[in-house]
Amino acid sequence: MKKLLLVLLTTGMFSLATKAQDAPTQKPLAAAPAKMSKEEKQKMMQKKEEEMKAELVAVGATPEQIAKVKEATLAIKQKEKAVKEDASISEDEKKLKGKELKEAQKAKLIEILGVEKAKQFAENRKKAKKDAPKDGPKD
Repeated sequence: MKKLLLVLLTTGMFSLATKAQDAPTQKPLAAAPAKMSKEEKQKMMQKKEEEMKAELVAVGATPEQIAKVKEATLAIKQKEKAVKEDASISEDEKKLKGKELKEAQKAKLIEILGVEKAKQFAENRKKAKKDAPKDGPKD
């Protein structure tokens, strides 16, 4: 009886070991996300613009201030795009230029909104980014 039990146990262990080798060890990585279509990009930009407008309204910005912030933001985005596309600038210089543009944007926000509203707006944006899903928008 002991020999029969020992044979069954060893056979079972070997069969489990061979089955374990047949199973895939990991799932294949998901393919890189496809590029967005123009409509999807436009929809995403519109959503971001609406969120920014709502956050500006929440801090008490006037319609004139909201329009000025939108103009300033678009101007900075165009400059950032030009820096990214400039092949004559090294990656380190691009990063430095990007930081300079972010600082210029902060200064412009303070100029338009005032110190308190700009500070509150920045805090709200940080909180919104922290709470946003990491995978991007899912509509």
